[in-house]
Amino acid sequence: MTTHGETPGMDQQRPDHHRLPRAPRPRRAASPALVRRRLRGVAASLLVCGPLLAPVAAPVPAWADEPTALPQITQFKGADDACAEPGTDVVERVPWTFPALGLASAHELSRGSGVSVAVLATAVDGGVPALTGAVGDGASADCLGYGTFLAGVVAARPLPGSGFVGVAPEADVIPVPVGDPDTGIVSSDGLASGIGDAVDAGARVVLVGTAAVEGSQALDEAVASATEAGALVVAPATVLTSEGPVPGHPAQDPAVLSVAAHDAEGAPVLAEPLIRFNGELARVDVTAPGDRVLSVGPGGEGHVTAGGDGVAAAFVAGTAALLAAREPDAGPAQVRERLTATAYGSALGPRDPVVGSGRIDPPGALSGDPVAAAEAGTAGVVGDPFVPDPSPRGSVEVPGTVAVVGVAGLVVVLCSLAGVVLRHGRTRNWRPAAPGERVTPEEDPRPLI
Repeated sequence: MTTHGETPGMDQQRPDHHRLPRAPRPRRAASPALVRRRLRGVAASLLVCGPLLAPVAAPVPAWADEPTALPQITQFKGADDACAEPGTDVVERVPWTFPALGLASAHELSRGSGVSVAVLATAVDGGVPALTGAVGDGASADCLGYGTFLAGVVAARPLPGSGFVGVAPEADVIPVPVGDPDTGIVSSDGLASGIGDAVDAGARVVLVGTAAVEGSQALDEAVASATEAGALVVAPATVLTSEGPVPGHPAQDPAVLSVAAHDAEGAPVLAEPLIRFNGELARVDVTAPGDRVLSVGPGGEGHVTAGGDGVAAAFVAGTAALLAAREPDAGPAQVRERLTATAYGSALGPRDPVVGSGRIDPPGALSGDPVAAAEAGTAGVVGDPFVPDPSPRGSVEVPGTVAVVGVAGLVVVLCSLAGVVLRHGRTRNWRPAAPGERVTPEEDPRPLI
């Protein structure tokens, strides 16, 4: 039985199941100043952490806020179908293709001045405002609208109030009529004749707008003659048919730059490779934007949309014009090699049957020749080591920092241990603790100071 004379230390010797419960200590009321400080701290925490706790919205694609009512240009149409609807709305915002290709940086290096790009299509309406001064023959009827669209992708001039501009806004466009103007269907012999006309007109780049389903000897010879004359032929990798896309011609010729389309996320529009009639895989050298693309159409000032491998080929043809203007002495093989070598590659390498060497990179193609640099051994130039300027806040050296942090941590530990020793020592008047004795500072009625 416990007497009134027992000390708190004696109570600690009782078994745990006989220990008396401690009376709760009275809590002091918080002062108004302390309450205000705590409220300010909570408010500051909410301001800092609130945005982090809010739900994260999914990224909005670059094309999400483009007008959905813009007229669409198709590659083919029925002979009795109406002509393409003129565009009336002018989109002020820059389309997704411009930043995706890094054209702002590319235009600081080249704008395609002095280079002629032949557009092989049914017709090109050079009378639309964005193509004024770009198309030699000026206005012409373009019922299908596809040639005008491709010419805009290649060389549309900037206009006030419009966010759209061509890949090579200072290049010249040579319209070369090819195919049935009412349907858009082309033949291999017709393309061969068009390539010849483009070379005779002085084109440095020949854009085949619509591919043929079958090749021909005449088409092969036309490509060879264009290459020998210094012109690069760019063509869509596929052509649409009633049974779906099939490999297009002349893109299956190794001398031609074969282009497939990718969407706004960079994924190929055609996710699986195509097989040619001889059992071989269809050729794809590079990819370029070919989905929900913005450009100009015939007979109006507004914008229209279209897609497909032919549209992607127009982006590559414009990029080839930029490179040809920057390096006038580069031949078609060199331009083709530069565009493929600087593309954003696939994990499967340049032989990827779906994307080839990958997505084109206009700024990369214009900034240098990685192939020539590697062959010359100048891919990495040895220079002086980089020495950063001293920071106004001082410098951080790893060995010294580790030593200071270690000593500081040791001091903290020693101070903590010393505080424990002092508390327990003063509690027992600096006498050794009895066996089993446990006295905590909370049970010592005497003040610590």
